Amino acid sequence: MTAVLRRVVVGVLETNCWILHAHGDRRALIVDPGDEPGRVLAAVEDLDVVAVLLTHAHFDHVLAVPNIAAALGVPILAHPADAPVWPHEIATARRMGHWDAGTATADLLACDPALLAFRPDASLWDGTFTPIRDGEVLRLGPLPVRVLHTPGHTPGGLTLAVDGHLLTGDTLFPNGPGLTGPPLSDFEVIIRSVRRLLRFPGTTHIHPGHGPDTTVAAERPHLGEWIARGW
Repeated sequence: MTAVLRRVVVGVLETNCWILHAHGDRRALIVDPGDEPGRVLAAVEDLDVVAVLLTHAHFDHVLAVPNIAAALGVPILAHPADAPVWPHEIATARRMGHWDAGTATADLLACDPALLAFRPDASLWDGTFTPIRDGEVLRLGPLPVRVLHTPGHTPGGLTLAVDGHLLTGDTLFPNGPGLTGPPLSDFEVIIRSVRRLLRFPGTTHIHPGHGPDTTVAAERPHLGEWIARGW
């Protein structure tokens, strides 16, 4: 059964929110609704969403969660090891007065402080989710979706493997692994996760949490370079 992927780019960090379903079947999964819930909901009007899955719980991947969950009445799926991440995001934002966008923070604040402004009166996710673990298989009608625990960017990072595609969140991008400078991240751990992903066939398409797609074949030769540079 052929997988169909829709991309909705949302929020200040241009997060890829993915909508996944089988060709000819309405049952769908929303992955990483990072912001702009109206646009995400409009993109699934012709589908029957069964769940929202979070590859990880950084702010730019979850801001639309409460609106989506309220509108659709579906469960939020995440790995239990990511439970500390959202509370840490909230605590950091309250202390600093803005969201932490990693290496992009300084430039975004210099451009317009409102881009990352933390609004404590906004509708924020309460952090409640249904645990999902490595090796579990979600079924979107006839389409099996395998869950892979790929930690490093966060402790509970997830990748979805489906029909020759990997939805890698912020674990693997064109030109390397995701950021591992902030708390709750670990470079050696993410490299182990990347090694696992690069064992998939070369033709496997990689769909990251930000930016363009790539393939396993395009990225596999560069693993040694990434390890040597340390990020």
